[in-house]
Amino acid sequence: MTKSKDHYQATPNPGITTTFYLMRHGECEGGQILRGHTDVSLSELGRKQMFDAIEAADISFEHIISSPLRRCCEFALRLYLKREVPLKLEDGFKEMNFGDWDGESLESLYQTSAGPIEAYWKNPWASTPPDGESMLDFEARIDRAWESILNQHRGESLLLVTHAGVIRHLMASALGVSGVAGFYTQLSLAYAAIVKITVYTTPQGTHFPQLHWG
Repeated sequence: MTKSKDHYQATPNPGITTTFYLMRHGECEGGQILRGHTDVSLSELGRKQMFDAIEAADISFEHIISSPLRRCCEFALRLYLKREVPLKLEDGFKEMNFGDWDGESLESLYQTSAGPIEAYWKNPWASTPPDGESMLDFEARIDRAWESILNQHRGESLLLVTHAGVIRHLMASALGVSGVAGFYTQLSLAYAAIVKITVYTTPQGTHFPQLHWG
Protein backbone atom coordinates (compact mmCIF):
# COMPACT_ATOMS: atom_id res chain seq x y z
CA MET A 1 0.00 0.00 0.00
CA THR A 2 1.41 3.34 -1.00
CA LYS A 3 0.68 6.66 0.63
CA SER A 4 -0.64 9.56 -1.33
CA LYS A 5 1.53 12.64 -1.75
CA ASP A 6 -0.72 14.42 0.75
CA HIS A 7 0.80 12.31 3.55
CA TYR A 8 4.28 13.66 2.95
CA GLN A 9 5.49 17.04 4.12
CA ALA A 10 7.84 18.98 1.90
CA THR A 11 11.29 19.51 3.39
CA PRO A 12 11.49 23.15 4.43
CA ASN A 13 14.07 25.26 2.63
CA PRO A 14 16.59 26.19 5.32
CA GLY A 15 18.08 29.09 3.41
CA ILE A 16 21.76 29.40 2.60
CA THR A 17 24.89 30.94 4.11
CA THR A 18 27.60 32.81 2.18
CA THR A 19 30.99 33.36 3.83
CA PHE A 20 33.21 36.39 3.18
CA TYR A 21 36.79 36.76 4.38
CA LEU A 22 37.66 40.45 4.10
CA MET A 23 41.42 40.99 3.88
CA ARG A 24 43.12 44.34 4.09
CA HIS A 25 46.23 44.89 1.98
CA GLY A 26 49.65 45.04 3.63
CA GLU A 27 52.08 47.89 4.11
CA CYS A 28 52.57 49.99 0.97
CA GLU A 29 55.34 51.95 -0.66
CA GLY A 30 55.10 55.74 -0.40
CA GLY A 31 55.09 56.32 3.36
CA GLN A 32 52.38 58.07 5.38
CA ILE A 33 50.11 59.44 2.67
CA LEU A 34 46.36 59.61 2.23
CA ARG A 35 46.24 56.59 0.00
CA GLY A 36 42.85 56.40 -1.69
CA HIS A 37 42.92 55.85 -5.46
CA THR A 38 46.67 56.59 -5.54
CA ASP A 39 47.94 53.37 -7.08
CA VAL A 40 51.08 52.12 -5.34
CA SER A 41 52.57 48.67 -4.80
CA LEU A 42 53.04 46.82 -1.56
CA SER A 43 56.39 47.09 0.15
CA GLU A 44 58.41 43.92 0.61
CA LEU A 45 57.16 43.82 4.20
CA GLY A 46 53.59 44.30 2.98
CA ARG A 47 53.82 41.26 0.69
CA LYS A 48 55.18 39.18 3.56
CA GLN A 49 52.43 40.40 5.88
CA MET A 50 49.73 39.25 3.49
CA PHE A 51 51.17 35.82 2.73
CA ASP A 52 51.92 35.20 6.40
CA ALA A 53 48.38 36.22 7.35
CA ILE A 54 46.66 34.03 4.76
CA GLU A 55 48.73 31.01 5.79
CA ALA A 56 48.17 31.60 9.51
CA ALA A 57 44.41 32.02 9.03
CA ASP A 58 44.16 28.54 7.45
CA ILE A 59 40.96 29.40 5.57
CA SER A 60 39.47 27.96 2.41
CA PHE A 61 37.63 29.89 -0.29
CA GLU A 62 36.21 29.17 -3.72
CA HIS A 63 36.73 32.60 -5.30
CA ILE A 64 39.00 35.60 -4.85
CA ILE A 65 37.48 39.06 -5.34
CA SER A 66 39.93 41.96 -5.37
CA SER A 67 40.10 45.71 -5.67
CA PRO A 68 41.93 46.49 -8.95
CA LEU A 69 44.38 48.81 -7.16
CA ARG A 70 47.89 47.36 -7.14
CA ARG A 71 48.26 47.03 -3.38
CA CYS A 72 45.41 44.52 -3.49
CA CYS A 73 45.38 42.91 -6.91
CA GLU A 74 49.10 42.08 -7.14
CA PHE A 75 48.76 39.87 -4.06
CA ALA A 76 45.43 38.48 -5.30
CA LEU A 77 47.04 37.51 -8.61
CA ARG A 78 49.91 35.71 -6.86
CA LEU A 79 47.43 33.88 -4.66
CA TYR A 80 45.36 32.94 -7.70
CA LEU A 81 48.44 31.47 -9.39
CA LYS A 82 49.46 29.63 -6.23
CA ARG A 83 46.08 28.17 -5.28
CA GLU A 84 44.37 28.11 -8.69
CA VAL A 85 41.24 29.76 -7.27
CA PRO A 86 39.21 31.93 -9.70
CA LEU A 87 39.97 35.65 -9.43
CA LYS A 88 37.77 38.63 -10.27
CA LEU A 89 38.67 42.33 -10.02
CA GLU A 90 35.86 44.56 -8.78
CA ASP A 91 35.99 48.37 -9.10
CA GLY A 92 33.31 48.76 -6.44
CA PHE A 93 35.75 47.65 -3.76
CA LYS A 94 38.34 50.38 -4.38
CA GLU A 95 39.24 52.66 -1.49
CA MET A 96 37.69 56.12 -1.16
CA ASN A 97 38.71 58.67 -3.81
CA PHE A 98 40.12 61.58 -1.79
CA GLY A 99 40.30 63.92 -4.78
CA ASP A 100 42.86 66.72 -4.37
CA TRP A 101 44.02 65.21 -1.08
CA ASP A 102 44.74 61.81 -2.62
CA GLY A 103 48.42 60.87 -2.47
CA GLU A 104 49.35 63.82 -0.26
CA SER A 105 51.21 63.28 3.01
CA LEU A 106 49.18 63.77 6.17
CA GLU A 107 51.81 66.21 7.42
CA SER A 108 51.47 68.47 4.38
CA LEU A 109 47.68 68.30 4.47
CA TYR A 110 47.62 69.47 8.08
CA GLN A 111 49.88 72.34 7.12
CA THR A 112 47.72 73.51 4.21
CA SER A 113 44.21 72.25 5.00
CA ALA A 114 44.00 71.65 8.75
CA GLY A 115 40.45 72.98 9.09
CA PRO A 116 38.86 70.95 6.27
CA ILE A 117 40.79 67.82 7.28
CA GLU A 118 39.59 68.09 10.89
CA ALA A 119 36.02 68.67 9.74
CA TYR A 120 36.24 65.63 7.49
CA TRP A 121 37.50 63.31 10.26
CA LYS A 122 34.74 64.50 12.61
CA ASN A 123 31.90 63.99 10.13
CA PRO A 124 32.86 62.62 6.70
CA TRP A 125 29.18 62.51 5.65
CA ALA A 126 28.93 66.30 5.97
CA SER A 127 32.28 67.16 4.39
CA THR A 128 33.79 65.94 1.11
CA PRO A 129 37.44 66.24 0.00
CA PRO A 130 37.87 68.79 -2.81
CA ASP A 131 37.11 67.08 -6.14
CA GLY A 132 36.78 63.83 -4.20
CA GLU A 133 34.13 61.22 -3.57
CA SER A 134 31.41 61.84 -1.03
CA MET A 135 31.00 59.34 1.77
CA LEU A 136 27.46 58.57 0.62
CA ASP A 137 28.71 57.77 -2.90
CA PHE A 138 31.58 55.69 -1.50
CA GLU A 139 29.31 53.58 0.67
CA ALA A 140 26.68 53.23 -2.07
CA ARG A 141 29.17 51.80 -4.57
CA ILE A 142 30.46 49.33 -1.96
CA ASP A 143 26.88 48.25 -1.24
CA ARG A 144 26.17 47.73 -4.95
CA ALA A 145 29.32 45.64 -5.41
CA TRP A 146 28.58 43.63 -2.27
CA GLU A 147 25.00 42.88 -3.33
CA SER A 148 26.16 41.85 -6.80
CA ILE A 149 28.85 39.50 -5.47
CA LEU A 150 26.44 38.05 -2.91
CA ASN A 151 23.85 37.30 -5.59
CA GLN A 152 26.43 35.77 -7.94
CA HIS A 153 28.13 33.57 -5.33
CA ARG A 154 25.38 32.75 -2.86
CA GLY A 155 26.30 29.81 -0.64
CA GLU A 156 30.01 29.98 -1.45
CA SER A 157 33.12 31.04 0.47
CA LEU A 158 34.92 34.13 -0.83
CA LEU A 159 38.14 36.00 -0.12
CA LEU A 160 37.75 39.75 -0.66
CA VAL A 161 41.10 41.57 -0.90
CA THR A 162 40.41 45.23 -0.32
CA HIS A 163 41.03 48.37 1.74
CA ALA A 164 40.52 49.53 5.32
CA GLY A 165 37.73 51.97 4.43
CA VAL A 166 35.81 49.31 2.51
CA ILE A 167 36.14 46.77 5.32
CA ARG A 168 35.08 49.29 7.96
CA HIS A 169 31.92 50.12 6.03
CA LEU A 170 31.08 46.43 5.59
CA MET A 171 31.65 45.80 9.29
CA ALA A 172 29.37 48.70 10.19
CA SER A 173 26.72 47.45 7.76
CA ALA A 174 26.86 43.94 9.23
CA LEU A 175 26.13 45.45 12.65
CA GLY A 176 23.33 47.65 11.30
CA VAL A 177 25.26 50.85 12.03
CA SER A 178 25.34 53.89 9.75
CA GLY A 179 26.71 57.42 9.94
CA VAL A 180 29.16 56.73 12.78
CA ALA A 181 32.54 58.38 12.14
CA GLY A 182 34.22 56.21 14.78
CA PHE A 183 34.15 53.21 12.44
CA TYR A 184 36.53 55.12 10.17
CA THR A 185 38.59 57.12 12.67
CA GLN A 186 38.71 54.99 15.83
CA LEU A 187 38.48 51.38 14.66
CA SER A 188 42.01 50.03 14.29
CA LEU A 189 42.45 47.62 11.39
CA ALA A 190 45.99 46.31 10.98
CA TYR A 191 47.72 45.68 7.68
CA ALA A 192 46.77 42.23 6.33
CA ALA A 193 43.95 41.91 8.90
CA ILE A 194 41.28 39.35 8.02
CA VAL A 195 37.65 39.86 9.08
CA LYS A 196 34.93 37.24 8.62
CA ILE A 197 31.34 38.08 7.73
CA THR A 198 28.71 35.44 7.02
CA VAL A 199 25.41 36.25 5.32
CA TYR A 200 22.42 33.98 5.88
CA THR A 201 19.83 34.36 3.11
CA THR A 202 16.30 33.17 3.76
CA PRO A 203 14.24 31.36 1.13
CA GLN A 204 12.42 34.67 0.65
CA GLY A 205 15.72 36.42 -0.20
CA THR A 206 16.21 38.39 3.02
CA HIS A 207 19.86 38.74 4.09
CA PHE A 208 21.05 38.46 7.69
CA PRO A 209 24.76 39.32 8.02
CA GLN A 210 26.85 38.37 11.02
CA LEU A 211 30.27 39.73 11.96
CA HIS A 212 32.67 37.18 13.47
CA TRP A 213 35.39 38.55 15.70
CA GLY A 214 38.28 36.63 17.21
